[in-house]
Amino acid sequence: MNLTKALELENSMWKTAQNRDATGFLKIVSPEAVMVCGRYRCTGKEYAEIIRLFDCKSYDINRFEIVHEDTDSFQVHYILKMEVEEIQNHDLEGTFHITTTWRLTDGEWKVVFNMDQRIE
Repeated sequence: MNLTKALELENSMWKTAQNRDATGFLKIVSPEAVMVCGRYRCTGKEYAEIIRLFDCKSYDINRFEIVHEDTDSFQVHYILKMEVEEIQNHDLEGTFHITTTWRLTDGEWKVVFNMDQRIE
């Protein structure tokens, strides 16, 4: 996996979230994926329902790196800075460490694990 393609895949996940596109999100994220976000654990399918209400005005990915890769999976880590539109969602805003694991499934890359940690 080259860095440009990995970043493109990661951005595709964020764009579906930013657009509140639950259907598109589940084309990228496995329904059985483990999603650990904001001290909450759920499946990709459950998180897709949250995406319908997601508030992401803008995001910026920095320090993007591939931390593991083999023939059918890779894991990335990066720093994400996110801004929200609505003041009541300010707890979603900030800077976070993000890690995502992707697996090649039936010829397509799918998220199987995602986790964030707020940077204070």
